[in-house]
Amino acid sequence: MLERLIFTAIIGYMLIVQIFNAKLIRPLIETKGRAWVYDQTVKSAWGLTLLIVALIFLFQVPPSEVGLTFAPETGNEQAWQVFFLSCILVAFTLVFYLLVKTSSKLRRALRPYYELDLEKLLLPRTKNEEQAWSAVSVTAGVTEEFIFRGVLLYTISLYIEVPNLTLALIGGALFGMAHAYQGIKGVVTTGVVGFGLGLLYLGMGVLWPVMVLHALLDLIAGPIHVDVKND
Repeated sequence: MLERLIFTAIIGYMLIVQIFNAKLIRPLIETKGRAWVYDQTVKSAWGLTLLIVALIFLFQVPPSEVGLTFAPETGNEQAWQVFFLSCILVAFTLVFYLLVKTSSKLRRALRPYYELDLEKLLLPRTKNEEQAWSAVSVTAGVTEEFIFRGVLLYTISLYIEVPNLTLALIGGALFGMAHAYQGIKGVVTTGVVGFGLGLLYLGMGVLWPVMVLHALLDLIAGPIHVDVKND
């Protein structure tokens, strides 16, 4: 009971903070700069994640219950199929990221998809900022998947027993809400992505492939607006 309440309180706190960030992030970027916002984002995300990891050990939650395992259970053919599909998606996304990094033509083609005012304000504009964004992307991939896929879905399952599809929908909706600072379009987009990643995770019970996939999706956005005048 205590375990359920504490995990719920932490996730609820995170959602509330993220919703309030919708009003704070623009003035923070304008006054403190992107590098400062990136640094604070990385620190706060890892701090919260380490706290939750400590609670998992305290409450003796089996690591496999929150996706902290290397591969699906032996003999679970369906889970292995989803696992191999996820690895293939990771490979394709990695190749696409490398193409974005090396092709100014591809960056120009993708730029219209990253033209929301807040996206243009938040995404890096210089090479140094792009390097800092890489740390943000990796941090988001690891910590957000751990919290919103591993811990959140585990916590929901402590309250209700629902099919994986429903669980992924709930998780995706809450993941979208956590990105309220991106506006309605951002909430919908991240909600859909969260739903898809949730289905992959629930299908195989392993977090690391969706962590890598999430990080790569964020990394792809890094070079889009860097040195625009030179493209």
